Amino acid sequence: MGSLAKLIALPAAERRLLLAAAGLLAAVRVGLWTFPFRSVYGAVRSRGPSARGAGVPGEPSSERIVWAVEVAARRVPRATCLVRALAAQALLARYGHASELRLGVARGAGRAFEAHAWLEGNGQILIGGATQERYVPLPSLDSRP
Repeated sequence: MGSLAKLIALPAAERRLLLAAAGLLAAVRVGLWTFPFRSVYGAVRSRGPSARGAGVPGEPSSERIVWAVEVAARRVPRATCLVRALAAQALLARYGHASELRLGVARGAGRAFEAHAWLEGNGQILIGGATQERYVPLPSLDSRP
């Protein structure tokens, strides 16, 4: 079954979620390419968790939102860990789920500098956690003035 057929076969709510995730991934990708990180991060954070609150019947769970971002990211060019984390954070906030962007650094092969972004919420890693353990976390961006 092709990608389009799979998309059409999804329930309408999941189709909308997947399309919203794809749109946010593309917007964040273009935003990071065009504007400084601080501006893009500020735009994502200014949305804050929605007043509707998490767990409202019919609203997607954080797990389903992360699924949508990961699936859509396969089709968005250069959807890096930072792009995925920021898009997921914006989509989670839209549905009332709180999350925190985390950045970490490590030395890679040949002592090259590497960075990684992941998203945490409710005491667990929501997105980007597969390789997170090898990175030293930087101070929280939310604790900065």
